[in-house]
Order: sequence, then structure tokens, then C-alpha cells
Amino acid sequence: MIHVMSVILYLAHTVQGTSTTCPPSDGTPRSVWSILATCAFTLLICVWQSIHDDVPPPNLGWCKARVVQVSTILLSFLLPEWTVCIAGKQWSEARRKAAELRDKRYGWSMTHSFFAEMGGFYYCKKEGSSERIDSLDFKALRDKDEIANPDFTEQDIKDKSKSDWPGKFILGVQLIWFILQVAVRHFTGLAVTLVELDTVCMAVLTILLLYFWHYKPLRPKCPHIFYSYEYLKSNPDLSQASQSGRCFLYALTDFVGCTGNTPADEEKPLPENRNDNATHSLWHSLIESVKMKQVDTSSISLGSLCTAWFIFGALHLTAWDFAFAMKLEKFTWRIGSLLLAAAPLVVTAEKGLVSVLRRVGWRDDTNSSIESTFLFFSLALAFVCRMLLVVVMFASLRFIPCSAYETVSWLR
Repeated sequence: MIHVMSVILYLAHTVQGTSTTCPPSDGTPRSVWSILATCAFTLLICVWQSIHDDVPPPNLGWCKARVVQVSTILLSFLLPEWTVCIAGKQWSEARRKAAELRDKRYGWSMTHSFFAEMGGFYYCKKEGSSERIDSLDFKALRDKDEIANPDFTEQDIKDKSKSDWPGKFILGVQLIWFILQVAVRHFTGLAVTLVELDTVCMAVLTILLLYFWHYKPLRPKCPHIFYSYEYLKSNPDLSQASQSGRCFLYALTDFVGCTGNTPADEEKPLPENRNDNATHSLWHSLIESVKMKQVDTSSISLGSLCTAWFIFGALHLTAWDFAFAMKLEKFTWRIGSLLLAAAPLVVTAEKGLVSVLRRVGWRDDTNSSIESTFLFFSLALAFVCRMLLVVVMFASLRFIPCSAYETVSWLR
């Protein structure tokens, strides 16, 4: 973040020194620095409070964890529609699995489903082995009565989250206030910079993320461990902690080494031969899609992706008649925005083509391969369009209309 702020400061200093002289305004004038600072801090709030990345593996190194975190932030900025797509898919999966475990004896909720899908639950069956489990794995183990500590409430999961509903509500109010300010500038005839417009797009998509990830914990650091009866027999310290008055949850987190030591003051991390080598983050999901040349084609994922594409492209199209320094910049901005806004129509046409191919007898695996490949290249094209928009957005800072320096008068 320090490097990002340094770049913003350099851009502000450069543009301030090269911008044209404008006559003094009636209200309090804005500066390039104030515009960039407002947008930068809004984007920072969007990313920091809305990106709900998965639980890192217990033995993940600090450096690798920071790399994953920074890459996730970059991905959410460069491909925001992909982030919305992943959020929509996770919301759909969490709701489906929460419905399957609706029985009271499971004590399962949407929060449990999200926490399970983000790698929050592990199961230790015997000494020297553990595995990450999801909601359906928990159901199967619970039905077989193979979990010695099945009780883990929704409040316990929320306690691991770094945010709650008041924090998300305040974030939503802040984003809506920023959107309202930019909208009022436009309708009162004051110039809106491309940086502000792009920030509005990110704010709108962030509101979608807040809806999809409302029940998902924010940045939990440690997973919860379920144990078998066999494991507890070989670890009497844990068994004694569960039988005594001490909270069994704290005994388990101590045992993982997240909060300190074990009941015997002896740190015991999770065994090494577990199946959690992959870091399940937004960046990881994109890398896997690139390697396999496949994109999830479920209705929720496609719907979320197309909605994000349309919103992102349509909002950028509002700058159709904005003042640009060069005709090439205006043409590039228009083409990139049009391609993003029209992407849902292309996906709909592709769906129709696949439906026709099925009717004429094409194999389902071939149709699925065509569909995934088509969506993969559509995502790649969207990335190129996004890069062009970012380049034009920063290039426009060297030519800002004089009315962009004026503030909105709310008393008019």
C-alpha cells in the first residue's frame, strides 16, 4: 500500500505541475491531490472491507500469505467482475449446502457453509493426519458419529471475523455517499474525472460483494478442528480439557498454535501430511481456470459475471462525451466500455449456439468444452479492455477540465 500511495503522490505532483491554469472558482477549489486521495482511500476501503479471502493454511508462511493478500487486492482491481463471479458462486454453494444441512441436529447456517467452503474446518481422524472438509463432509462424518466435538455455533465463527454488520453498514453508507457526490456533480454540470467514474464503478460492484458475502467471515486467521474419538484417546490433554470446565473451543485453537500453547504448554501444529497445500484464494481460482482453460458455467456464476460486466461497461459509457486530450483516448475508452457492456449479449448468443448444437446431436462434453473455452477467452478480452481503461484513466489526469476543480454547492 505504501508503494501505491507513493505512485499516487507522484502522479498528483506531476499533474499539478503540468495542468492548465483555471480561473478561481466561487466555492472551495479541489486539487488533483484531493481527487486522487479521495478515490484512493475509497478504493482502499472497498478492497480492505469487502474482499473476503479464504482461511490460509495453518502453516502458511508470513511472506507467502502477504503475497496472496496483495495478489488478491490486485486481482479485485484489475478484474472486479471476476471477483463478483466468484462471490456469486460461493453464495449459491453456501445456500445450497445450508439447505441440505437444515436439520436442527446439525446446527448449520449460511455462516457455517461459507466458513466450510473457505477452508475453515479440518478433521483429524488419527495421529499424524488431517484433512480439510466442507459442509457435506461434515454431514457425512456427523451421520456416522465420527466427530467427538461437533458443536460449533454461528457465534463462534463470527467471533473469528474481523468485521460485523455495523461495519459493513457503515461501509455501504460511505460508498453510497461517494456515488451520490459524483452523481450530483454530473447533474449540476460540473466535470467528473475518469478516476472518479472508475471509483464509482468499483463502489457499485463492492455493494454487490457485500450482498453476496454478507454471511461470510472476514479474514479469519485460524481454522476450527474437528476430532475423532480415536484422536482424542491418543491425546489425553485434549480429552481432559473437554471433560473439564474449560471451553473446548479454546483448547482446540490452542492445540493448533493460533493463540498460544496447548493445555500442556506444548505447541503442536497440524500434521504436515494434510491436503491443504493449495491456497484457496481469488487469485488461485483464476490461475486454475487459466491452466485448465475452463471457467465455471453455472447459472449463478454466469449471471453474476454478466451483471458485473454490464454494470462496469454501462457506467464507463457515461463518459462517452467527456473531454479527452486525444481522439485516440476517447476512441479507446468508448471501445473498451462498449465491449464490457455488450459482453452479456455475447454470452447469451453463445448459450443459444450451444443449445442449438445439443439439438443437432453434438456431445455434451464437446459443448461444455466449447462453452468453457469461449468464456475463458471472453474473460481474457475483458482483462485487456480493463487494462486499456486504466491506462486512459491515468493518462486523462494530464488534461482535467477547469470545472473538475470546483466543489459541489449543496445549497443551490
